Amino acid sequence: MSTHASAALITHRSIVSIGFRLSGVLVGAPAVAACVALTLGALDLHHAAAPDGSHMVSVRTYGVAGLLTDAGVGLDHMFGFLAGLAAWLLAVLAVLALIVALGAAMIYLVGRGVGRKALWARIVGGLFAVGLALTSLIAFTSLPPRLMAAPLPAMAIALYTLWTLIWRFDEPTLAAPEAETATDVGG
Repeated sequence: MSTHASAALITHRSIVSIGFRLSGVLVGAPAVAACVALTLGALDLHHAAAPDGSHMVSVRTYGVAGLLTDAGVGLDHMFGFLAGLAAWLLAVLAVLALIVALGAAMIYLVGRGVGRKALWARIVGGLFAVGLALTSLIAFTSLPPRLMAAPLPAMAIALYTLWTLIWRFDEPTLAAPEAETATDVGG
């Protein structure tokens, strides 16, 4: 009887690859949604920022009613100006969300590249890991003593990623063991 055991082996490189891809999706999906929502909000506020100034009437002719009408038109212009400022602010935030989404797409692509042993992904992923390690080190040294443990998980992830990309990147994946052929000869 021949037995054939096939086992999937998870390597350090595949763990780092999954981590990059998961990070890219977890950051990118909300960033894309925020970019779309902020863009729609900016367009909506841009339309509200164009007040109609044709309602100005003569105070001499209409008296107090004309004064109230002109005051209302002035308030409309003021709120239109504020809506225009808000539209510009939302547009800037939409651009920032787009930049975050593009960065998340890059992180996802680095994860795919690491999984396929691409040299460019190894270099870019290493730069991301060095950046995370330095940021975690700065946070560790600048936080008060009761909060010093907060950046340690991020630092551990960065150091594991660097270790994998430097020393375990070319680690071979183990193939399934060959099927053994057994012959029963005469019992």
